[in-house]
Amino acid sequence: MAKNNSNTYTKVDVDVTTPTEKPVATKRHSKINFDNTLVVIQVEDTLFNVHKYQLLKSETFSDMFKIPSQSNDQPEEGSSPEHPIVMQGVSATDFEALLTVLYARTSIGFPSYFSNSQPTPEASLIIPAFRLANMWNFSDLRAYLIPFTETVLGDIDKIVFAREFGIQDWLALAHKNLCERTEPITLEEARKLGIESLVFISRMRELFRPPLLADSPSVYYCESCAGVKYSKSDCICTACNESTYPRYCRIETRSPSTSTALVTKLDEWISNGCVWKD
Repeated sequence: MAKNNSNTYTKVDVDVTTPTEKPVATKRHSKINFDNTLVVIQVEDTLFNVHKYQLLKSETFSDMFKIPSQSNDQPEEGSSPEHPIVMQGVSATDFEALLTVLYARTSIGFPSYFSNSQPTPEASLIIPAFRLANMWNFSDLRAYLIPFTETVLGDIDKIVFAREFGIQDWLALAHKNLCERTEPITLEEARKLGIESLVFISRMRELFRPPLLADSPSVYYCESCAGVKYSKSDCICTACNESTYPRYCRIETRSPSTSTALVTKLDEWISNGCVWKD
């Protein structure tokens, strides 16, 4: 109905017919177009229903799905709980960790590239998820997890992990930290490190050992023997920024030149395949 100038209403015809034919879909959206196919995977005695598009992020699974079925009269592996894809040599808890991290990177059904913020996985999930991501060639997930893996491992475990997965960049800093650490290497740490790393760390500690200061009230030295310089003029303390008199120069336990020399030795040792050469 429409109101005219005489304040009366007249009937207006509106075409409310719908087209009898829907538009022809000519292309798929490059991002918002998900395959809802579920694949049944058995790990140990546990069944998992996993979206196929998640598994296709793995080169291993992607190649597996390209293999044609052996028989036309047999159900396809992974098509039902009665015919799952059975994964050997993997624990159900590790596989759960992988899927948890994999799906955590997806927000409300959309891939994580719709958002600049990335979720931080729980520490207990990082290592098992990384192992399986590396095993099955989830290359993007592996690259995503490496920085988190570095934060949850100590120097000893970083060395073990770096050897296992070929992360050479971790070896130098982890060994350097152990060479400069004041605490001795424990027996359990020595077992993890192996003989080559243990010998190298021991040699470097002997070579770059900082001087020890006596802490006994009955032991005294002159300035030259103690390595202490005394001046009668006042100055600003380098450490606390306070004015002080008298002033002293202290013995640095590790100078920049010592640290540089240690790094040089480390680089040479790593380039030789982490083998000590007398």
